Amino acid sequence: MIRTFQQHSLRPTRLLNGLWDFITDPDNKGIQEGWASQFPEGSRKHVVPSCWNNELGTYDYIGAAWYRTYFDNVQEANIRLVFEGILHHADVYVDGQHIGYHFGGFTQFSLLLPQLAQGKHELVIRVDNTVDWQTLPTDIADWHSYGGIIRSVELQELPDVYINSMKINYQLKDDSADIQLQIELHSLSKGECRVEVSAFTEGLSLSASYVQVAAGQAVSLTLQGSLEEIRRWEVGEPALYTFTVQAGEDDLIDRTGFRTVEVRGNDILLNGKKLYLQGVNRHEEHPEWGFAFPPKLMLKDLDILTDMGCNIVRGSHYPQSQFWIDLLDEHGMLLWSEIPMWGCFMSRETLASPIFIERGVKMLDEMISRDYHHPSIIFWGAHNEIDTRTEEALELTRTFVGKIRSMDSSRLVTYATMHPEQDIVLSYFDVIGINKYYGWYEGSVDGFSRMLENYYIHAEKQGAGGKPVIMSEFGAAGIFGDAGWEPRLFSEDYQADVVTRALQIFRDDPRIAGTLIWHFADIRVDVRSDRPYFRDRARSFNNKGLLSEYRKPKLAYRLVKEIYRSDR
Repeated sequence: MIRTFQQHSLRPTRLLNGLWDFITDPDNKGIQEGWASQFPEGSRKHVVPSCWNNELGTYDYIGAAWYRTYFDNVQEANIRLVFEGILHHADVYVDGQHIGYHFGGFTQFSLLLPQLAQGKHELVIRVDNTVDWQTLPTDIADWHSYGGIIRSVELQELPDVYINSMKINYQLKDDSADIQLQIELHSLSKGECRVEVSAFTEGLSLSASYVQVAAGQAVSLTLQGSLEEIRRWEVGEPALYTFTVQAGEDDLIDRTGFRTVEVRGNDILLNGKKLYLQGVNRHEEHPEWGFAFPPKLMLKDLDILTDMGCNIVRGSHYPQSQFWIDLLDEHGMLLWSEIPMWGCFMSRETLASPIFIERGVKMLDEMISRDYHHPSIIFWGAHNEIDTRTEEALELTRTFVGKIRSMDSSRLVTYATMHPEQDIVLSYFDVIGINKYYGWYEGSVDGFSRMLENYYIHAEKQGAGGKPVIMSEFGAAGIFGDAGWEPRLFSEDYQADVVTRALQIFRDDPRIAGTLIWHFADIRVDVRSDRPYFRDRARSFNNKGLLSEYRKPKLAYRLVKEIYRSDR
């Protein structure tokens, strides 16, 4: 399942999820030996979607692996294959022919097979979860380097003229919305085609009559209209509007919600009303499923967030599944979405690398293009914990923020800094996120007060005084079930003490617009005996979750719930 609703009524679609043939390639010989056309013996069955690092024998495997399945065409057809997420490098072959490559594990890509012949076809994918200092994420990140086809694979049958994309823009005034639907049609026909294009949503029909599309070309058009007496999308009161576009024999369905997001002084406003953010950082990860997170558990996570009193969740540290974001839309929960740029150990050379920057820009493009219509998303995150004291980070920030703003002016742009007192990129953002761990990595919890005063002085000098501040990460590790008579390191008591004392400091500061605790639930991390990183990660987990990895509440969860549900 890709979305919580069907995106097509006319266009035939089917999922290729299920049991695929699977084999690892530790010697990286599959390409040379032609595994794409002669799949090797010794394969086993593997569920798609899933992560191979949750299976026996491949728990720690990093490298290449090959997948194979088959699909049938009852007649010659234009086929589009849509891949929701493959970690991280994907080479796709159909009937032994290489049809495309994609890098980036958390955003979708698609490949087109025009006039594919009737009959049975073989689909083979070479997947490689190898990361280095030129990839996003890099070789060192504070989560496990899973591999696999982690989200659904969909097959679509396209008519000769099909809808490639739809973009919904709107301007709000009181209870009315002026709407522009930007539609792009593509032709796979050998001749010119004339198609009727129309669109409708609740209380509004739009028609562009007939459009001429030349053979093999693309045509863009804009449909416009106004909706009166609209219901705005609000936190906890989500009003959603479904838009359907039809063009000849094809259709495309998507949803959005009408709302405004802006900054006024220290405040963040949703629909013109001040918003104080209360939330957590959440990895879309579970010890049994890795990043192939099942829908049932998504709904449970959302129930837990609601129970805690959260109104926002940060998608740490990568674009999360469309199904999850659909649920947030439907339940009125806000989202901070970002690309997998975790930079705590990132070098200046990496920050300046052209291929690294190019990959980051492409990921931003894919994330924003895919998720543009989700009303729950109020922040696009550019990067997390890179060395923002450097000129290399400044140049990268200019590029990334410029890309975001060129694609979407309706949302706020943010990031998370771990150098708030020396940061030189503050002025580029609408909202500043600060990651600091007083009480855990440095000093006592009281250090937050001194740090914030120093930050405010520094921000003024940087031309960023008065911008809203979110405490985007803070917390401490607490191992589930480790309780005692007093707070001590790694106990639930110590974690609860750090988090609650920090929350009190932040909630007493009128310049802070919200808090995002690190983090929702314990996650598996990449601890290796031959590397010095993350040696404080007992059990090979980041234990700072308010819940255990199996979603059992710790003491900190119960105390945070009391705070988040109380008056501020």
